[in-house]
Amino acid sequence: MGAERFAGESAQNMEMKCLCVLVLDVSGSMRGEKLNALNNGVRDFFTQIQTGDGVAENLIDQLEIAIIQYDEAVKILRDPKLLEENETPPTLEERGSTTETVVAMEEAIKLVEDRKAFYKETGQKYYRPWIVLMTDGEPYGERATQADIDNISDRVKRESDAKKYMMMGIGVGEANMQLLAKMCAGKALPLAGTKFGEFFQWLSNSLSVVSNSKEGEKVNIMDGATDWMKSFEI
Repeated sequence: MGAERFAGESAQNMEMKCLCVLVLDVSGSMRGEKLNALNNGVRDFFTQIQTGDGVAENLIDQLEIAIIQYDEAVKILRDPKLLEENETPPTLEERGSTTETVVAMEEAIKLVEDRKAFYKETGQKYYRPWIVLMTDGEPYGERATQADIDNISDRVKRESDAKKYMMMGIGVGEANMQLLAKMCAGKALPLAGTKFGEFFQWLSNSLSVVSNSKEGEKVNIMDGATDWMKSFEI
């Protein structure tokens, strides 16, 4: 689709954009405490950006957030855009038992590609987009063969090395961290319990650091990571 996906939309401002796509597993194994904590964490993430609580003041004018939920189906709940005043995120609801992680990753990558085309068409500069994949299980479904997993893993590694985006995997509960790391070009970390709030606090702070950096500058985003990580082991 490219930029035409956002036909009729114009740039809200000419600040350098920071795109973050949240790809969230809502399959049956996420029901109960995990999904409640995830919903609360996303709400806190929105509030922190909107109020500027502990983040750069200009982040509200730079950070575009997209939300994709998935189980056996992949659904874009929020297209990439800046947050509106007092906006609340869509509620994530537990759905089917299948976990179509490969399809969800492909949808997220396509969304990033199309949004970058929109930025270029409208003359907006942008930082390398982030894709944050959160799952508590292994890929399962029609697009979960070993060949599918190998193909998406190779693609993410190749495109991450080319700095097209950064893919980060967050493993919840008994997630297969070794497989998640493979699929996310080595960038996968385990969440401690249901510390989604702490994770999103770290995410907003990290994106704030990115938004204040110079183009191409290396930044340290490890500050605060130990508040939500189970360990540094993968």
